[in-house]
Amino acid sequence: MNEILINVLSIIITSVIIPLITWGGTELIKLIQTKTKNAKASELLTLATNIVTNAVRCVFQTYVGALKEEGNFNKDAQLIALNKAKDIVISQINDDLKKYIETNYGNFDNWLTNQIESTIDVLKNQ
Repeated sequence: MNEILINVLSIIITSVIIPLITWGGTELIKLIQTKTKNAKASELLTLATNIVTNAVRCVFQTYVGALKEEGNFNKDAQLIALNKAKDIVISQINDDLKKYIETNYGNFDNWLTNQIESTIDVLKNQ
């Protein structure tokens, strides 16, 4: 009787419990990888956003503010300000961050222009 019980338990363990443990381990690994990727993505986006925000503030402080006081902030000056902000961002963004943006958001230059314009809008409405 003990041998039969041991054989039945052995079959149950090998056919049910071990696959469940393997499946559970696989799911745990997937969950950990997802959390790690999400944390990395969040870190990269925060870094990119901070770089863009700081560049816009810098250009406003050193260029736009003075032109607005003089009444000389026109379309040409806006384009120059945009390019100054882009240059600052590009000088600070590393290749990994640029690659992440291109992989997840497409063309880097388009993303950068949109982020700068969005940041200007947010800062103007504060």
